[in-house]
Amino acid sequence: MLNKFFKFLRGYVIISVSGKNAERFLNICTRRGMRVYKAEPSENGITIKIASADFIKIRDIARKCRVRVKIKEKHSASHTLRLYRSRYAFVIAATVCAFLCVLSTRFIWLVEINGADEDNIDSITATLDEMGVKRGGIKSRLPDGMEMKSRILNGTDNVAWAWVYIEGAKARVEIYEKIMPPAVIDKSVPCDILASCGGVIKSMTVKNGEERVKEGDAVNAGDVLVSGNVSAYREGAEENYIKVHAMADIYAYTTHTASDDFKLYYETRTPTGRYRRHIVLDWFGKTISLPWREVNFEEYDRAEKRRELNIPFFGYSGIAVDTVEYTEVTVNREPMPIETALDIAENSLEEKIAKELTNGAVLTDKSLEYEQTDDETIRATLKMNFTENIAAPAPLGAS
Repeated sequence: MLNKFFKFLRGYVIISVSGKNAERFLNICTRRGMRVYKAEPSENGITIKIASADFIKIRDIARKCRVRVKIKEKHSASHTLRLYRSRYAFVIAATVCAFLCVLSTRFIWLVEINGADEDNIDSITATLDEMGVKRGGIKSRLPDGMEMKSRILNGTDNVAWAWVYIEGAKARVEIYEKIMPPAVIDKSVPCDILASCGGVIKSMTVKNGEERVKEGDAVNAGDVLVSGNVSAYREGAEENYIKVHAMADIYAYTTHTASDDFKLYYETRTPTGRYRRHIVLDWFGKTISLPWREVNFEEYDRAEKRRELNIPFFGYSGIAVDTVEYTEVTVNREPMPIETALDIAENSLEEKIAKELTNGAVLTDKSLEYEQTDDETIRATLKMNFTENIAAPAPLGAS
C-alpha cells in the first residue's frame, strides 16, 4: 500500500512499446537503472510502467532500438491536481473526505480477536469493553499495552499471553491460550481406578488399592477396577476401612467401532461464468447492505472477501467493503470403484477412532464392512481391536 502511495507521489507513466526490439528496449532501461515497475506483453510489443523522472531519458534508447513509444496513461499527484484544479467542489469534497478519514483513525471502529476459543470470547470481549477497546472507543483514552495485557490475563481463564495491536481504526487482539495438561490426582489424595472404556481384562498389575475385577472379566466404561477403599479388619471384628491412592496398570482387549456414509462418485465443480455479488459497506461500525439480486442458482460456491480502506501512516480508516460472491457451478459426477470408496472410508474412520484411544494402544485386528444404501451411497463400519491400558484414576465415589 505504501509503495503504491509513494509511486503515485513521485509519478509514473504507463507506455506501450511496439516493434521487434521491444524486449531489447526493456533490457537496456533496466540495465541503466531506470525504475521499471511492471512489464506485460501486448499485441505489438510490451506495456510497461516507468517512473516519470526516467521517462524523459528513454528517447535515445527508443531511437537506438528502433521502437515506437506511446504514452497510454499518466499517474502522479501533480498531474491529478492539474486535472482537477478548476473543479472546486470536487477538490473541497475530496479534502473534507480525506480530513474525515484521518479524523476517523482517532477512534476504534473494528475489534478483531484472533486465537481465542469460543468459550472465552465473551469474557475477553467484556474485558475489552471495560478498557474502551470497542467500536467508537477513543484511542487516546486507552490504557497502555502492558495494562491491557494484564487485565485480559486476569479477566480470562486459560489465556497464556495476550496483546492488543492498534492499527489505525482497528484493534487487533492476539490471544495464545494455555495448553491444559491432563488432570492428575495428587498421590496424597485417595482415589479409585476406573475403566476408561469397555473391554475384557487381559492383565492387571495393582500397586496400591483393592482389586474389584480379575483377568478375563468384561467391564464397561466407568466401572471400578481397583478401589481406594481398602478393608483393614479381621473376621469377627468391627468393620474398618482405610482410604488410599489406588495405582494400577490394567490392560484390556478393547473394541472401537465407527460408521459413516460415503459416496460412490467423484465430484467436480466447474464455474459457468455466472455469479451474484452481495456487497455490505462497513461504515464506522455500521453495516449498510447494498441492493442485490437474489441467488437463484441450483449449485453454487460461496466466497467472502473483505477490503479495508487504509490511509498511509495512519492505518485502517474505519471504512471497509465486505463482498460475498456466489458463483454458479456445474456439478459433474464420475463413478468411483467400490474399492476406492472403501479405502477412503477406512482412512476416514480410522482417524475418527484414533481420537478415542488411550496413549500406547496396540492394534491387534480390524475389519471393514459395508452395505449399499442406494445407487450412489454406501454405509461403511470399521471395527478395530486393541490392547490398551484402560486404568483411569478418579476421586473416590466418582463412578
